[in-house]
Amino acid sequence: MSGSSRPLLRDPQGRGRPPALFLDFDGTLVPLSPRPSDVRLSESHALLLDRVARRFPTFVISGRGERDLLSRLPPVPLAGLSADHGAVRILAGRRHLHPEAEKARDLLPALAGRLRDVMERIPGVLVEVKEFSLSIHYRAVSPDRVEEARERLELLLSGTAESSGKGRLRISEGKKVWEIRPARGVTKEESLEFFLEDLARREGGEGPFFPVMAGDDTTDLGAVNRALEKGGLGIWVGSPPPGLSPVATVLASPEDLWMALETLLDESPPAPSRTAEPTA
Repeated sequence: MSGSSRPLLRDPQGRGRPPALFLDFDGTLVPLSPRPSDVRLSESHALLLDRVARRFPTFVISGRGERDLLSRLPPVPLAGLSADHGAVRILAGRRHLHPEAEKARDLLPALAGRLRDVMERIPGVLVEVKEFSLSIHYRAVSPDRVEEARERLELLLSGTAESSGKGRLRISEGKKVWEIRPARGVTKEESLEFFLEDLARREGGEGPFFPVMAGDDTTDLGAVNRALEKGGLGIWVGSPPPGLSPVATVLASPEDLWMALETLLDESPPAPSRTAEPTA
């Protein structure tokens, strides 16, 4: 389903339930940038996010590292936050680590050093080191060198798997980025389920909310489809990929998502503000 200029975030089951919002960061709340370090929320969007988070349970689910993500979010009362593709989840002031991420963490420092060594002859490669994953950005790499960079990455990772004997890491593909992540679990859909289960416990039963998951990249796909399976809305920002549910809402840009959030506030009945402590 294509989004209009002011798409509506209404209960797809017609029961009048309010939404619980699950929002990716890069490419969803903010446009993608050749340098991830340049990305920031605008002041107007930060204020709007604050208004939304005070009205509805709002979660940010991102592939960025925890500290990096927190540094880019304003101090708003998020209901929860998931970083590093689901390796870290912050809920009610507590930090939850995925056990598979902890198993893979010890491999990353040495791997990052070797990765920089093998990529140094390919101009434009940017290696980003996070606590539980590595990101290899190739947006600035000449197209005729991308395949070479990929081959070097795969060769290095296969050697790491053989030396560790456990195959604890995998490569996943995103928009002009390769992610080295734990081989099992640690996904955004797992984070979505984790937060929904907590909402249900606190509200009783399934809770009064319907999930809305918005994303733009391969690592968001499972969570977007999962929200639809849960009777909610799945929102895709940008060109729809293979595997996206045909009933997902497709928006052209992050600005369309912000318009949808503003419309949600305008059309929602008044309610007491949420008083959760700021997560960000």
